[in-house]
Amino acid sequence: MKESGVRVLNILGRDYSIKVSASEEETLQQAASLLRERLDESQQRFPGAGGHELLVLTALNLCVPLLKQGEQLREAEQRLVATAQRIARQLQA
Repeated sequence: MKESGVRVLNILGRDYSIKVSASEEETLQQAASLLRERLDESQQRFPGAGGHELLVLTALNLCVPLLKQGEQLREAEQRLVATAQRIARQLQA
């Protein structure tokens, strides 16, 4: 495992120190970049919202596609299992 380190990310003008392994650092930077982009979008859509409100709205907007992807993954897994079972039955026949 690669060494862990502390990285400082600035989100909405506030610094957050996050311990991260070297192998996960790029993913963390990508996540922070995505969060900043989505926060910018939320600021444009809700100009009167404060920082806390923007974070909550942005988090919810990020969760919706994540939940949809999880459901799609479960459905794909079910189809895969059903296909594997059909193949196994055909091979036994």
